[in-house]
Amino acid sequence: MADFRSTRIGVANAARILNVRVAELKEAVRHDQPLYGVRLPKPIGYLGTSAKEMYFTAGEIMDAADLIAQQRKNS
Repeated sequence: MADFRSTRIGVANAARILNVRVAELKEAVRHDQPLYGVRLPKPIGYLGTSAKEMYFTAGEIMDAADLIAQQRKNS
């Protein structure tokens, strides 16, 4: 999995890994707010015609997903 962890992923795939809606993810990142009590990683870049599509490192998103899963389990 080390290779996948360094892969860049878009916001839709990041939301899938985090098990949240894309809108929730975008809102949390844009306003630098925690999502389910977990501080999300900053996007490593922006793509698209107006540079609005963010992308992340898969490993950082996977780590955040583990923390979110723990938070949901403990709630």
